Amino acid sequence: MRAPARFRLIRDGLSALRTELADPLTPVLATGSAASAVLGSPVDAVLVGSVLVGNAAMSAVQRLHSERAVQRLLRTQEPVARRVTNDGTVETAADALELGDVVAIESGDIVPADCRLLSVESLEVDESSLTGESLPVDKQTDPTPGMPLAERRCMAYAGTTVLAGSGRGVVTAIGARTVTRRADVGVSRSGPAVGLTNRLRELTRATLPASIGGGALVTVAGLLRGTGLRRAVTGGVAVAVAAVPEGLPLVATLAQQAAARRLTAAGVLVRAPRSIEALGRVDVVCFDKTGTLSENKLRVAAVERVDGWDESEILEVAARSALGSRDDRVFHSTDAAVVDAAQQALDDASVFGDVEANNLVPFRSGRPYSAALFGRRIALKGSPEFVTEAGRDPNAVSAKHVQSMAGRGLRVVAVAQRELSEHDARRAGEDSQFLEQCCSEGLEAVGLLGLSDTLRPEATQLVRELRGDGRQVRVLTGDHPTTAAAVATELGLDVAREDVVTGPDWENFSRTERRDAVRGSSVFARVTPEQKVEIVQALETDGRVCAMVGDGANDAAAIRVSSVGIGVASTDSDPARGAADIVLLDGRVGGLTDALDEGSQLWRRVRSAVGVLLGGNAGEVAFALIGSALSGESPLNARQLLLVNLMTDALPAAALAMSTPSENGSEKSEQMDAHALWQTIAVRGGATAIGALAAWLLARASGRRRRASTVALVALVGTQLGQTLLESRSPLVVATVAGSAAALATLVSTPVVSQFLGCTPLGPIAWGQAVGCASAATLLAALAPRVLERIAATEENANGQSTIRKIPTRTSTAYTSRTGGVSARDSVEISDVEIKEAETGESDTLVSVAAGSDTSPNSRATRDES
Repeated sequence: MRAPARFRLIRDGLSALRTELADPLTPVLATGSAASAVLGSPVDAVLVGSVLVGNAAMSAVQRLHSERAVQRLLRTQEPVARRVTNDGTVETAADALELGDVVAIESGDIVPADCRLLSVESLEVDESSLTGESLPVDKQTDPTPGMPLAERRCMAYAGTTVLAGSGRGVVTAIGARTVTRRADVGVSRSGPAVGLTNRLRELTRATLPASIGGGALVTVAGLLRGTGLRRAVTGGVAVAVAAVPEGLPLVATLAQQAAARRLTAAGVLVRAPRSIEALGRVDVVCFDKTGTLSENKLRVAAVERVDGWDESEILEVAARSALGSRDDRVFHSTDAAVVDAAQQALDDASVFGDVEANNLVPFRSGRPYSAALFGRRIALKGSPEFVTEAGRDPNAVSAKHVQSMAGRGLRVVAVAQRELSEHDARRAGEDSQFLEQCCSEGLEAVGLLGLSDTLRPEATQLVRELRGDGRQVRVLTGDHPTTAAAVATELGLDVAREDVVTGPDWENFSRTERRDAVRGSSVFARVTPEQKVEIVQALETDGRVCAMVGDGANDAAAIRVSSVGIGVASTDSDPARGAADIVLLDGRVGGLTDALDEGSQLWRRVRSAVGVLLGGNAGEVAFALIGSALSGESPLNARQLLLVNLMTDALPAAALAMSTPSENGSEKSEQMDAHALWQTIAVRGGATAIGALAAWLLARASGRRRRASTVALVALVGTQLGQTLLESRSPLVVATVAGSAAALATLVSTPVVSQFLGCTPLGPIAWGQAVGCASAATLLAALAPRVLERIAATEENANGQSTIRKIPTRTSTAYTSRTGGVSARDSVEISDVEIKEAETGESDTLVSVAAGSDTSPNSRATRDES
């Protein structure tokens, strides 16, 4: 590796490490490390510091890996410009262009800069990544002052793709001044604070006062019992240090790393691991249409026949008009769609045959058709207006049919033919102008073709799954409202043309009307990048957790401000990739369901780990406080407490975070979820304190202080490990628990190490006391939640409220089966009243539950809205 590359790697690594050390939990851990050093235990300080730096290093490695993968994606579409000089054209990098340079563009090129077109030859450009318009744009040189971006036909914009023809233009904007770059940086506000780190930060803020307060109470208890000032303060600081959840960042990092690896294997690149957890709480998914839900590729969606012609004959005539000969390249997007349809409907030989075209008249600006001459026969396709005007029968092309197809969001193309005399055929084969003259009269209409954008194969199923999971779907597109409504209907969204909110409508809405629009409307058409941002922000302000999925420059700003930004790695999606937290590789939008499932599973895993981790710390503080009140000082010293946190607490919790819990639990609201977590912490903490306290009292009654301290240590650790197994019995968790127990037994039984920790080797009676108390406390922790549920149910009955039963519902196993996880059956809550109503036919709730419907408020709102 060359020196500059090595230096760049070190610099990037240090920068990523510095970013990770800016985590809000870092000051807490640093304080714990410093406190350990002040207490005269540099080993303890090194252990805490190692956790701090190791956690940041692992996160930094993941960040660098993701950023490099994204940079490799960005480099795949570096455009090359052909600058026109006096000596011809010279290829150069796009960023080397200057204002006033003249560049040449042709079919297949990515436009290197914003250009005012000087000349065109049948030039068509795909501007979907910039405007959202799914159909190709015909370019011309006449000025279009004051027109909207999508209708500036005399301009070609950087990052768009040339589909057909060629042209030349003068460079008017480069770099950050291009329309594409301005759309990318138009909004500087970052998205809302979401993700696992944010939720753990809230937990830390809630538990930190209790940790410090517990240490202070231990000091006060010691002083009241007559303990010396130094010993009382030392014991209090030790408890405060032990109560700091050193394993919390490790749990978060390992869980996010494991989730990111699983998603990468499924074709989903995670740029910001912190965003994975937020995926599980997304309740509204906003999609760009063109290039995201659709492939940005035209297809023949409908064929309308004229009397005497069938579908295969219409497609044959249309396909022949696309080619000059069998080997000619299909350079026009409409031609490509027609040829694909003809190849599917007919045998290749019957479409193209062995007869080469005698002459060809292609599409171009001002010529609304293309035609080919085969022998004496002209095959033509073009606008319905042109075919009607040039046809023998002006009523052959039904205006009603054209309007009906256009109303379905289709681009309508008329197909016609004409038979020439031998003399005219020979002349037309040699003279293109005469062939063009023959195409302007005497045409026989044979049918109509309806062209539309092609939906991705998995798009309809994706939308169906999202709505089935209780998530709402919004489509934000720059396309025409009629086209947007037609595509939404094809996706399964029951949307009429009048239900579509347009960009001009949105501009005229008041704040209240905008709130109502994002609540009740599913499709927004003709919206600008700025309006996409406003729609996403309106959803976030309304209390939704919003994911924005897009692939183009016009989506980048909205991706950036959403709770979770998701980019689709398809052609010309550089700004969307750069702004996204999650990137769906290879255009696989179906990977979104994998990401959402992983986000839901991540929080369930971490919630179990946090319950054990914080519950264990709460139990340690409670035990230390009670012990200090009884004896004048904490039963466990600082080194013993740190050993519990680092070796037999954090590691099992980390294993839980990377494994599947025994029960996934029901999908609950944020408030219920928080209540369940705090209840878990209370139960775990109480069981831990009871187990350790019982063992300590038994040992104090029959032995010395050090022996009692060691028995209490073993019981405390054993209770926590037992509760870990209650949460999950996956191989990883079982192995980690067994390893932690073996490590503790080894440390306690090894004389020198045991003395270093302030312990003493134990005999069979002492081990029996510790294991017995730990087992009893674990059993108590297993039974306590059921007892609490019964008490709550009794109180509800006493107050005249309905009891709550849990009925199993369907489980989505598609993602877990691919990733090898264990899927548990979810539950939903339903009252006795609702069951009774369902049984008597007064309600359809029971039927909905049996069918696997989500009865949460969000899903009900979704069904009401639908």
